[in-house]
Amino acid sequence: MVTQRSHWIQVVGRLPIVLLLLASCDGPIEADGGGHDQDAGPLVDAEVTDAARPLEESGSDGCSAEMGLADGEHRFELDGLERRYSVRLPRPYDPARPWPVVLALHANGNDITYWDRTSGFLNIRDVLVDDAVLVVLEAIDGHWRDYEAPAETWDERIEIELRYVDEVLARVRTGVCVDPGSVFAMGFSGGGSFAALMGCRRAAIRAVAIGGAVRYFDPEACVGTPATWITIGTLELTPDRLALRDLMRERAGCSETSTSVEPAPCVAYDDCDLGTPVHYCQHVSAHVWPDIGNQGMWSFFRGLQPR
Repeated sequence: MVTQRSHWIQVVGRLPIVLLLLASCDGPIEADGGGHDQDAGPLVDAEVTDAARPLEESGSDGCSAEMGLADGEHRFELDGLERRYSVRLPRPYDPARPWPVVLALHANGNDITYWDRTSGFLNIRDVLVDDAVLVVLEAIDGHWRDYEAPAETWDERIEIELRYVDEVLARVRTGVCVDPGSVFAMGFSGGGSFAALMGCRRAAIRAVAIGGAVRYFDPEACVGTPATWITIGTLELTPDRLALRDLMRERAGCSETSTSVEPAPCVAYDDCDLGTPVHYCQHVSAHVWPDIGNQGMWSFFRGLQPR
């Protein structure tokens, strides 16, 4: 749990490297076991780290680690806050094989139990259990952007959360055998919005899957262009959600025409740049993660070709 609200914090520290996925929750749910690590302080040397730099081409340092990162919840301290995240390893986990990583981000007002669950339509653990490492992130006070905080604190909050994502990914890369070309981020609502921001601000994010998200980042600050899977409900087609869809499509070099793809009712935009396809899935409901979301997200990530 985070110990204080972000706009009370003086920003300290420097930016590290890469990214992750965020979790969201409708209420408290029991998460399955796992160890806790209480070690504090970032693992990344900020003097030699570039936040925009993609990961190296070989497997991560975790492929040769004598002791790996345990399955379960982990805690650390950063920027004067106690932060946490959960890791769900594939079964069986081979520490010598580089694995894809899916960073999951919750909707605003929730916590890591949103995605870290073993039943229901938000159960992405079962979808990934044979194929990828799931890393579930948690925002300060459960909000990736705190709309109740003064607007002048929002930019500072983004940087704090990006440092948190960087630190979690650094810990995962040193404790788990990670495929550096297969680091993905996904999220719904506020988590989807921040996952899109991560894809913009962190070049190591290969692709994002976002639902019901809006854009609140400056495209001029982008250092990367992720492949993108987007879902929006017919009853939530607001201009700010459509603006994010159109921005991701335009950055990927796609045209406005499209072709039907699985799962229905998804379409793939035509003429996208090599390695950055954009799929759009307009489901029939309102502001929800749709039934097609879990399988659609993973099928899209799994089907990506190397850039």
